[in-house]
Parts: sequence; structure tokens; C-alpha cells
Amino acid sequence: TNIPNERSEDFLDVWLRYIPWWGNWAISSPIIIAVSATISLEKEHVFAFVIKNVCAMFVLLSFTWGLTIITVSVIEAGKLSLAQLGSTYNALLLSPLYMDFISYLAVIGVGYAHTYYRTSQSHAIRNVELEKQFIMVELQSLKSQLNPHFLFNTLNTIASLIRLGEKNDAIKALSELSLMLRKVLENNNHQLISLEQEIEFIKSYFTIQKMRFEDKLDINMEVDKSCLKIQIPFMLLQPLVENAIQHGSQLESQRNKLQLTIRSINQRLEVKLINKVPELVEHKGFGIGFKICRQRMEKIYNNDFELSLTELKNGYFETFLSLPVGNDND
Repeated sequence: TNIPNERSEDFLDVWLRYIPWWGNWAISSPIIIAVSATISLEKEHVFAFVIKNVCAMFVLLSFTWGLTIITVSVIEAGKLSLAQLGSTYNALLLSPLYMDFISYLAVIGVGYAHTYYRTSQSHAIRNVELEKQFIMVELQSLKSQLNPHFLFNTLNTIASLIRLGEKNDAIKALSELSLMLRKVLENNNHQLISLEQEIEFIKSYFTIQKMRFEDKLDINMEVDKSCLKIQIPFMLLQPLVENAIQHGSQLESQRNKLQLTIRSINQRLEVKLINKVPELVEHKGFGIGFKICRQRMEKIYNNDFELSLTELKNGYFETFLSLPVGNDND
């Protein structure tokens, strides 16, 4: 009955006797890992990297061995003496020192793995930030392409009013244009604005176009009030509306329908624009503005959007736009 207890005591004695020989690695390991972080590998200086690591290994192993000799000597003799230090030193030389080299390589391997992980994480975060900045620059570039395009067409409309002798309408159109340009300047550094602000921008544009094409267009706009706070890209709808007005103005018929309907369904903002298109028009509404709108949405929403053009009856087409509604807009 006493044999298991004796074996337990022997096992415990062995571990207690060897802890001073291996326990100091708990002190050395953090130091080794910290040193490994200071020695970086560069392709042009591989030899220097190896030399630095070899020197660091011998210095750190010497530190570990010295700490072990002192610790073991104090534990076994109860005090620090030259005789005990010499005895422990001899015992260390007779021990399997290759195990210390293996332990060192394992620890420094962990250190380099940790350093590599931290570096890769830092680079990944940096790459994400650079990608975001790049996307913002691209978005700003796309938006800046819309401004001169819209301004050129609007100035042409005002010039036409002047040529027709409609000076009062031209003055009013210039006033509306100034409001639109102010809105452009106010949102120059913003990609998203509320739908309510975008609608105000569209209304000013409608006002200008009605002065020139009053008999050609029958414009009707229906916007669900619950959608007004939803954030959308600035000047996203204007190019689509501008495209529809240009098509309607080219028709020989009068009072051509242009219906803009906006509502929110199942956490999606849905925009429907119905207008008539001349028979000889190519691409059926896919103009520069349409293309830029798609590129902007690809940058902002990835593939989580829909922009399509469907042919209806009697020469009418429906432009359909669907965007996700963020939680902050609910």
C-alpha cells in the first residue's frame, strides 16, 4: 500500500529537483521574444540577420545558464558559495545542453511568428485604410465629372431661354441654378446626403427645365415621406432625371409623361422613373450620367444595388433603382 505513495513522492522530488534547471526559461523567454522583435529580416541583409541572431543566442543562453547556476546553487546549498557555483557549473556542462539550444530555437520561433503576425495585421489595416482612401478619391472624381456635365446642360437651357426672349424665365432659372450650385459646394466633401436634400436639388432642376419644355413634359413626382431621411449619394438621381428630360424634350408629341416615384420597401429604397424615349435614340437611356451613377454605386454599395432599364408599352421605359437602407436611416 505504500508503494504508490513512494512513487508519487519520487515523482514530485524529481520535478522539484529539475524546476530550478528549467524554471528560468520563464524569465528568459519573454526577453528572447523581445529581442527577436528588434532583429528584422531584410532580403539585402540576410547574412547580417543570421550573425545578429547567432550573437543574440549565445548572449541570451549565457544569461539563462548563469541565472540557472546561481538559482540551483542557492537552492541546493542554502547560500551562495564559490564551491557550490563550481559544482553547479560542472553539472551544467555535463547536462544535455542541446536541449537548451532546441528550447531557444522554439522560443525565438514563437517570437518571430508573433512579430510576423503583428506586422501582417498592421499591413492589412494599412491596406484597408489605403483602399478606403483610394475609393474616396475615385468617388470624388466620379462626382466631379457630374458637376460640369450638369452645369453645361443647365447653362444651355438658360441660353435657350434668352434666345427665345424669355428674360424673366432666364433670370428665375439663374436663381434656381445658383441654389443648385450652392448645394453642390456645400456637399463637395460629402458623398451622402438625405433624400430630402436630393429632392430639393431635383425640384430646382425641374423648375429650370419646365421653363424651356413646359409643353413637352408632364412631370409628376411622388415621394414617400418616410424615405426623406434616408442617406443616398449626392447627385445620384439628377443624372437619371436629366436623361429622361432630354429624351422627352426630343419627342414631337406634347405633354409627355415623366413619373418619378420613390418609396421604401423591406429595408430597400426603390426609385422608379418612367419616361418616353424617341424611337431613334440609341442605348435607350444609357448615357454618360447613367454610367457614372452605376460606377459610383459599385464603389459605395459593392453589388448590393440594382439599376435597370425596362421597356414598357407605347415607347415608354422604366428606370428602376434599388438601394439598401442603413440602420441609421430607419
